[in-house]
Amino acid sequence: MRKQGTLRTFRSITAGVLVTCAVLVSAPALAANSGCLNTPTLDNPHLSSSTNLGSGVTARSWTWSPGGDSENAGLSPLGTKVSVIEGNLRNVNFGVLHWVIPQTQTLKSLSQQSESSIASLNGDYFDGNGPWNAMVEDSQVIYSPPNTTGIVGMTRHRVSVSKGYRSTGVLSVGRTTYQVTGVNQPYPGPESMVIYTSSSAIKTPPKGQTTLVLKSGAVYKIYPRGAAVSSKTGIVIQARGVVAKALAKLKAKTKVKLSLPKAPLYETQMAADSINTVGTVSSPSLTLVFDSVNYQGLSSSGATVFDENFAGTPNRGKSSLRLATDSQGRYYVKNVYAFGASIQVQSGELVIQANGSAARTVSKFKTGDIVNVKAGYRAKEQSIFIAAAGRGPRLVEQGKFIWICAQHNKDYRPRSAIGWDQDGRVWLAASSRGQDAVDFGFRQGGSTADQMARWLMSLGATDVVLLDGGGSTTVEIKNPSSGWQRLDVPDSAWYRELANAFSLQLKG
Repeated sequence: MRKQGTLRTFRSITAGVLVTCAVLVSAPALAANSGCLNTPTLDNPHLSSSTNLGSGVTARSWTWSPGGDSENAGLSPLGTKVSVIEGNLRNVNFGVLHWVIPQTQTLKSLSQQSESSIASLNGDYFDGNGPWNAMVEDSQVIYSPPNTTGIVGMTRHRVSVSKGYRSTGVLSVGRTTYQVTGVNQPYPGPESMVIYTSSSAIKTPPKGQTTLVLKSGAVYKIYPRGAAVSSKTGIVIQARGVVAKALAKLKAKTKVKLSLPKAPLYETQMAADSINTVGTVSSPSLTLVFDSVNYQGLSSSGATVFDENFAGTPNRGKSSLRLATDSQGRYYVKNVYAFGASIQVQSGELVIQANGSAARTVSKFKTGDIVNVKAGYRAKEQSIFIAAAGRGPRLVEQGKFIWICAQHNKDYRPRSAIGWDQDGRVWLAASSRGQDAVDFGFRQGGSTADQMARWLMSLGATDVVLLDGGGSTTVEIKNPSSGWQRLDVPDSAWYRELANAFSLQLKG
């Protein structure tokens, strides 16, 4: 969350993403399931609230009462409340809320200061230096420790027709129409109808619950129980969920009309990735590499850049550099401090604190040098983020439960997580005790991490990451009738101040 009128990203920095290839390795299914606890169903008898927040966003809660109701379900005897916000990137954006770095605020304050937010969830783990992981805002790294860190957020993805994209197409059968959810996507989701054409990179797509093959405007073949059929045989439809049951009733030779709008050039997607900052400050004769941004703890052997997103005075490095801008908007060296200096960032300036070999490079710059500043990041899985912040471990990846329960404790604690699927659906979720209890700053109740993953999978998530939990777990919703209110526990409960948070936001 920007402080109005004071926060800006680097001026004259060329934004970019330096990518490297990654090999994904999933844990064996049996190993992942070993030691997991029972996960009760998010059933109607336990649905305690449901609120429409607008723009297709809903907020729901399921509650198990303390005692037998909760214990019999395999949950904390203190009680469990599961709070879930669901939206779709077709209708909303995903954003990061924060104050000036490294200052913290409650989620309610961060939410109220964001005019576009509809719902919000606590974010990254943090300490006195700030969040543990990087933050990206407006496609630029605004905060980054010097090491590789894990983030989750919304990406801008260039559409490849062969590799798949979301769609708003329609399949018409007489006067009945069915919504197409995707074209040539890697797999059909739990509630989806994916069209596979001859241009699909997947020549034999994964089967759905029902499979149709279309030729010459009619149903050529139908497989009511699904089948893996080559897209060379015709237009293949793989469906799951409610629409699959309807399509299973069609007959061969039934006339149909498939309308697919032109594929978009770009679409937004959710992604989890690991990144590290790569930036340079260069003059005609020198190049200084920096590997962290607005990180109070400083890079131990490299350089850290501070801009107006940072509040206060950064720690002092072995050498320091102050950059200002001239009348043409170019950066120039205003001051060189060969032995380091404590410098507060002023409007339109950058402060660089360096250690190790980077400190020796800083000391070689000359006052008045015109310099070029570039900042980017290497993304292990080539993600190009619009807005992102730190995450914990992955629980579910591409539809596979990968959390190895036997390697983690089974404590019932408040948990926070984000889930998503290829069709643009996003879930902000938390488990808690659900009560304003006297707990002396250590919240109890809630769930295990594996239970949180199972709940999100049951809602349709194919990817899930864990966030900070415990006392940090907080969910806020903007109720259209009453304004901002807390969802995980009553508003009267205490709040922990946070380094950042995630939100679903109005488009535009």
